[in-house]
Amino acid sequence: MEATVNFIDLNVLDVTYLLVVGFIGGLVSGFIGSGGAFVLTPAMMSMGVPAIVAVASNICHKFPKALVGAIKRAKYGQVDVKLGLVLGVSAEAGVLYGAHIQEGIKRSFGDAGSNLYVSLAFVVVLGVVGGYVLWDVWKTHRSGQGDAEEKTSRLALWVQSIEIPGTMVYFKSLNARLSVLFTIPIGFATGMLAATIAVGGFIGVPALHYVLGAPSLMASATELVIAFVMGLGGTIKFGWSGLVDIRLAMIILAGSLFGIQLGAIGTTYVKPSMIKVVMGVIMVLVLLSRAIEIPVYLAQLDIIQPLDPHLAALLKNLSFVVLIAALASGAAIVFAALWRGVGAHRRELAAAATAQAAFMPAAVAAPAQSQLSPLGRFERFLVATDGSEYSAGAVREALRMASRCGARLRVITIVSADVEHEATVGQLLKQELNTAHAHLAQVQELANTAGVACETEVLHASNPDMAIVHAAEQAKADLVVMGRRGRRGLARLMLGDITARVIGSAPCNVLVVPRAAELHGKHFVVATDGSRFGDAAAVTAGKLARLYGTPVTVVSVTQPSHSAERRAEAHQAVNRTVSFLKQDDVTVAGEVPHGRPDEMIVLTATQKSADLIIMGSHGRTGIERVLLGSTTERVLNQTANVVLVVKSA
Repeated sequence: MEATVNFIDLNVLDVTYLLVVGFIGGLVSGFIGSGGAFVLTPAMMSMGVPAIVAVASNICHKFPKALVGAIKRAKYGQVDVKLGLVLGVSAEAGVLYGAHIQEGIKRSFGDAGSNLYVSLAFVVVLGVVGGYVLWDVWKTHRSGQGDAEEKTSRLALWVQSIEIPGTMVYFKSLNARLSVLFTIPIGFATGMLAATIAVGGFIGVPALHYVLGAPSLMASATELVIAFVMGLGGTIKFGWSGLVDIRLAMIILAGSLFGIQLGAIGTTYVKPSMIKVVMGVIMVLVLLSRAIEIPVYLAQLDIIQPLDPHLAALLKNLSFVVLIAALASGAAIVFAALWRGVGAHRRELAAAATAQAAFMPAAVAAPAQSQLSPLGRFERFLVATDGSEYSAGAVREALRMASRCGARLRVITIVSADVEHEATVGQLLKQELNTAHAHLAQVQELANTAGVACETEVLHASNPDMAIVHAAEQAKADLVVMGRRGRRGLARLMLGDITARVIGSAPCNVLVVPRAAELHGKHFVVATDGSRFGDAAAVTAGKLARLYGTPVTVVSVTQPSHSAERRAEAHQAVNRTVSFLKQDDVTVAGEVPHGRPDEMIVLTATQKSADLIIMGSHGRTGIERVLLGSTTERVLNQTANVVLVVKSA
């Protein structure tokens, strides 16, 4: 019977309120890790839900949402699963112990005691952690290095430098070996806080970043793995005691599942420092919200004199207003990031429309040269190489292409040593640096022999794909050239994760060169589906075909599931692309094969003895910003030819 007293009645307004709060909580959670979920505990308390039930129900809703968010951000390469699971083990112990304390307070002091305990925990933890995060943001801004690459804190460097035999494990997010003993207190404290306020991220995320040395993006994403582990165990523990209101959990989960994916997308548009800003602002506002209501709980426990009913109601209402402000401020920042992405998408459409106009019959007679420049310029190449046999083809073809186009090369190699099986980090790093410099010296010599202007650089980065994209942006590169996969790949014939992510995020076209592929300009195959991505590929193909004096075959594939209208559109796309290329004196023919697109494109290239396939990719905005189109990815995996992936703007 006692369990039934814990649950409140819900009306339509309550359900709507929970859905909206769940959506905003999920939105912010996807952006900063578990930070959005903590506002749900006071949101439920404001409805009259006892604190322990609010915490238990929040934990219950959280673990499936954390799993969704972790999977989403893992696609962006932001999750260190191993580190998350290691921390999750000790975090689970913290959750079980914290839940035991919660239940003891509930039995001894009732709902008022539980509410006071949770509120005090909010004030103390958020005051310390939130204050430090905002101080760090202010210090970075004052130094004028807000856009600089994140640096590992001194504390994290010290922690990583300590060698404890038998406990050392390599974690990719840290790019270092770390004693698992350091993860135990962090995980336990994270679990304790989760059992207290339903969110451990306010310890987990800052500890991952400042104590262990994970980049802030990876810290917030990896904490979602910890949250899943904690949430699963916490739900079982609290549910066994009859403290989980499954109605509340499922309603807020329904709202948050959509919001968390939007929040995760928002992280792809912002600098890491913005993650800290959102985290710090929300922490401070929720601290104020909980602090305002503490006198009410103290009066209920007779620790202070009883409050006037009007004053008590005023404090509760004010607390609720500040809570809403915390939600609104976090949501506003996330939506602002998404809005900027939408703006970039609109500009991309406008640029693509200019190029697409060149395909229209009325415009073919006099194509404007300026229309080709953004999509078909080959003046600055960025070559990413790791010195392995898998990137040798990329270096070779980049030199050949640069010589033909008169382009300048910037060749980079990234030192991101995998020290998992090494005893001494310093020795391996020195070896990696020596190898990298020796390789770049060889590339420089080859460039000098070929008469190609070239500069080289060794970059230090824990995320090679992000480093390559950043280098391309800095160099204002027209083309990134890289191998299909790196030396650390297991399936050597498949598209590497780094290459895939670079294609998705790069600001320019990407030339993917399999190990043995060569580009002599024998024949080009251009794939189009009539979209702006296919149109951009055709514009670029025209430029290259003129440079190489190469014949081109334009392909648009129809499938059995396509309607007659869709098949007619494929023929129209081929015809207008062929007409456009002929205006530029390119020898061109068109085909409309029938079958699976990737198979037909690769087959056509084989039949034509082509040495280059040119096709479009999804752009840099929205959900598809860091994902490849499925057809493009399959072609890259199947073909032995060089593939030029063209961005639409």
